[in-house]
Amino acid sequence: MSLLDLIDTLDQRGAEDAASDDQIHAVRSVLTRALAQEHESPVSRSLVREAGRLVADSWPVRSELGALVLTFSQSA
Repeated sequence: MSLLDLIDTLDQRGAEDAASDDQIHAVRSVLTRALAQEHESPVSRSLVREAGRLVADSWPVRSELGALVLTFSQSA
């Protein structure tokens, strides 16, 4: 899954997820900032890891989108 695919998934499936709209928006904003950086740059990887920390710190355990973001961020 690419970063763009992950952002699209947040957009498409956000309404049906256990996470709130505010939680999804915050993580989406960080991922969008990462997308604006050079692919695989240190800044981009740092932002992806930041998105993972946001999910780990505040999202419900049952969030499928949260699990996707965590998995993606661990590969950054």
